[in-house]
Amino acid sequence: MGVIEGGKVIEGARQNVLADVIGASALGVAAVMAAVTDTGVQQIITTGLTLDRPRRITATVAASTAAHVKAISVIVAGLDPIGLALTETLPAFTDNTPGTVTGTKVFAKVTSVTIPAHDGATALTSLGATGVPAVASATGIHAAVADTGAPQTVTTAINQPDVPRNITATVAASTANDVKAISVVITGTNCEDTVITETLPAFTDNTPGAVAGLKAFKTVTSILIPAHDGATALTSIGFGDVIGIGHRLAGNTVQAAYLNRVLEATAPTVVTSATDICLNTADLNSNLASVPVILALVQTQ
Repeated sequence: MGVIEGGKVIEGARQNVLADVIGASALGVAAVMAAVTDTGVQQIITTGLTLDRPRRITATVAASTAAHVKAISVIVAGLDPIGLALTETLPAFTDNTPGTVTGTKVFAKVTSVTIPAHDGATALTSLGATGVPAVASATGIHAAVADTGAPQTVTTAINQPDVPRNITATVAASTANDVKAISVVITGTNCEDTVITETLPAFTDNTPGAVAGLKAFKTVTSILIPAHDGATALTSIGFGDVIGIGHRLAGNTVQAAYLNRVLEATAPTVVTSATDICLNTADLNSNLASVPVILALVQTQ
């Protein structure tokens, strides 16, 4: 296919200049569920619930009479990004104080919202959603798992990434010698929904710490944690600041990166692969902050 340059057609490979938006801005405080007035009894809402993409959920309570706000916890039910049932009890509101709380689980769909009673009719409870991609979290995929002296394969209570991104493992221990130089194995899918597996770097023997993977996982379906040397070793699984580009690049053709549409003064660290899409990643100089990332790049594949 020809490329037009200076009015002439030059034979060569087609290259598209792209500005890919990864993630999205936060939704309004009532974008998922419009404000519900307190009735003095628990309410279960199953209609009028909308969510545009996988996100963490926020709950906001407003009140013209602050004393009508009660320290209740809203319960959200729905589906996670791989279609599994998901329920989360959001953090409690502060008694007598209007405000917003934020969940930690990523919902792809909200099917019901349970709102316990507040203390008066001026209390109005609504649901919104955070922006993505979120700041890195050491426990964002799975809470700490205690060593049992045998390998453990975890397939439940796995929280999914909000965008394709790298996976981390962190080991803590009150007795450092309980930490063994084991490698956690992550299984899931890439941005094309193909099954992928990654063996994370090994921990350092007798030393609590964290390791980070290189592949961008869209979903995580299982976590293999080999045995450590003692029960005080606690292994948690999270996600880092490295996000998937979503294209196979033969070389680093990322021209610029923008965090929340502000140009990064320092270029991102980019890894490319012409064959393996999950190894095409970008690590911005700034930390991610639940705001969109834009990568301007030349598509070479």
